[in-house]
Amino acid sequence: MKSSKKILIIAPYAFGYTAHIHNALQQYDTIDAKILYLDQPAFQYRNTFHKAQNFFSKLFLGKNLKKSFVTDRIKASLTKLGSQDEIFIIRPDMLSDDVLNFIKGFTQKFIAYYYDSTRRFPRKVDIIPMFDTVYSYDRLDVEKYNLSFLTNYIFEESNHTKFDYQFFNISTNDYRFPLLENLAKYLTEKSWTYAIQVYNGSEMPAEYVEIITTQKTIKEVSDLILKTKIIVEIQRTEQVGLSFRIFEALGHRKKLITTNKDIVNYDFYHPQNILVVDESNIEIPTDFVDSPYVEIEEAILSKYKIENWIRPIFGL
Repeated sequence: MKSSKKILIIAPYAFGYTAHIHNALQQYDTIDAKILYLDQPAFQYRNTFHKAQNFFSKLFLGKNLKKSFVTDRIKASLTKLGSQDEIFIIRPDMLSDDVLNFIKGFTQKFIAYYYDSTRRFPRKVDIIPMFDTVYSYDRLDVEKYNLSFLTNYIFEESNHTKFDYQFFNISTNDYRFPLLENLAKYLTEKSWTYAIQVYNGSEMPAEYVEIITTQKTIKEVSDLILKTKIIVEIQRTEQVGLSFRIFEALGHRKKLITTNKDIVNYDFYHPQNILVVDESNIEIPTDFVDSPYVEIEEAILSKYKIENWIRPIFGL
């Protein structure tokens, strides 16, 4: 009997988005797939003294107990799991060179995936030589650093046609908040319905968007997406790669409004489905809102589905 190929994924939990890679690999009888989360279980202070201890440790010794917790957990888990045929890591920049070299010692094939740009996290550039292959969803990084291009993926599909809202967006509170307030005001003036939610750790003033103080799970976001006709995606200014929100729109057959100008260069782009807007002067034609979604050919969509996304990475 042929032995299983041992694959280890190391990644942030990322609301559950990365778990889909593990789930897809588990569909193969010939693969023994495991996943270690960089941020799960989360570090917790035992008491007030423990919190104070970390403060002074960082201040005087330059040692962060939270980072040590992650490092110790990863090393202990790897030692227990033993050698792997492949180790696939997302956000390796969160780990020190020493830890990355420790991980590399457990495999003959060390692979990384960058789903953030090097312009947002410059450390990603320094660690490229550590890996056998580095995949990136950012075209600019791929060209500049000779990386392998790979988008994010479709992990869920539906074709729900009854809507509670015409527009949906969910974001964290950052520099995009004023833009979302302006967008919600614009939609209100047009008498279009919307659910635009901004997560903040506590209540904060907002005139048009809804402030939420508890982060939504990936399932709760999917439920909201099902109820809407058009997803709004505000791209981070330092990135050109396509966010998961875009692939959620594709999977759920939703129209998309985005500030990502590069999206017109992808094979799934259709002007009746995707509207690119200028974030400083948002204009949404009524025809775009009222017209139906145009189905994308399955041959195009299938390339982005998680079951096919994993194939080139792991040689399946």
